[in-house]
Amino acid sequence: MSVDYLRVILACYVVLAHSGLARDSLREAGQVGLWGLAAGNGILRVAVPVFTLIAGYYLASTLRRGRLSGWVGHLLLLYAVWSAVYLLFLWPYYTTRPVGLTATELVLGFMHLWFLQGLAVSGVILGLMLRLGQGAVIGSAVLLGLIGLALQYARMSGMSEVPVEHYRNGPLYLYPYLVMGWLIARHPPRLSTPALWALMILGLALTLAENIAWLGRIGEEPLLEIPLGHLILCPALLLWVLRLPAPATALPLGRAAAGIYVMHVIVLQGLPRIGLPDPALGTVLGIVLPFALVWAIARLGQRHRWLARLV
Repeated sequence: MSVDYLRVILACYVVLAHSGLARDSLREAGQVGLWGLAAGNGILRVAVPVFTLIAGYYLASTLRRGRLSGWVGHLLLLYAVWSAVYLLFLWPYYTTRPVGLTATELVLGFMHLWFLQGLAVSGVILGLMLRLGQGAVIGSAVLLGLIGLALQYARMSGMSEVPVEHYRNGPLYLYPYLVMGWLIARHPPRLSTPALWALMILGLALTLAENIAWLGRIGEEPLLEIPLGHLILCPALLLWVLRLPAPATALPLGRAAAGIYVMHVIVLQGLPRIGLPDPALGTVLGIVLPFALVWAIARLGQRHRWLARLV
């Protein structure tokens, strides 16, 4: 249960980051300086790697049962369905763009839904590497992770114009974290709670230091996407949460977190169209409305299973 509560918190992080409330509004009011921007970027960005670690942790049992194809298929189905929903929702915008550009975005990862596609691709890579043994899994994760970091640093230092989608994707970003989650399930680390707290503090300190260094060197664009400190902070955070007691609840927390992730952009972009551009309101409704919808779907899904598969 503690992991399900964590998922909802992480989904709220994503909404807060995408709403602009954490960066644009507060910074314009003079309340967020360089350190605030570094802290916000470093902390809110833990959502994607920790989501991926959780997926890898539970994927271990899926792989043992030989059900990887069903896991990948469900993610790709979600990606296809919600990409279609967003294309329809933003239809006036996409009709003015070249079709080839939209097709490229769909292949590389469409909007924030790239995470679903990237997770599916990462799962396929993990399944293939497993055939070669655990050493191949670990080696491939290190290699792909280093390539992703190299491409990121080349872009941020001005040495390359490589698009962010070329390193913030399944193979180069998510796969190393998926492997770490899988390894945590296969070989649970025997670390004390104080040791986990020390690792989290160290990881956060490294994340802040790297963010500050880049912000001071190149300014606010682009922000650091893949901090090195997250490689320490995020696994330690998951291991700590796994030990926490949490009250049981009938609320579909895990599915609600997924629903918030896939649906919140509709709320954030839809509210200004009806004259409600307030980022704070968008943040609240971006969490509450998808949560309520998922809860309703979960109730209806007891009679209509196809409906329950949409989140």
